[in-house]
Amino acid sequence: MNIRTALPSESNILFDIDRTQTFSAHWKEAGWQAELAHPAARVWAAFVDERLVGFICVRGAAGQYEITNLAVAVGHTRQGIGRALLTHALRQLKELGAAQVTLEVSTANEPARALYQSGAFSTLGVRKKFYPDGSDALILGKRL
Repeated sequence: MNIRTALPSESNILFDIDRTQTFSAHWKEAGWQAELAHPAARVWAAFVDERLVGFICVRGAAGQYEITNLAVAVGHTRQGIGRALLTHALRQLKELGAAQVTLEVSTANEPARALYQSGAFSTLGVRKKFYPDGSDALILGKRL
């Protein structure tokens, strides 16, 4: 597996992966193009056999960053790709001088919650009935 910065020309692949996952952000293709061009955003992509199979998106500045989206393509889940993306992003953010990383995750998204718990994220708060399915959003954070 290889992880590198996603390219604007890969927005359609990112869009396709994003829309296939129940708990990802489901950005429109124009949203992906805007994210890839945004100066405060970082998007890293994971490749297996030169095929883009996952991504992690973060935004922030001045030491405060937020994970805004993370997904792995159908057929590539449960292979450590999400963990590798998270580890890579946290390492890169620390090099950028980040002091803290936060994110929101649905209480219904058990795999993501397990991933973040294993990454030593702690619960900072809860947004009740935040998601369309009625599940709460956990606000998680980690100091780097």
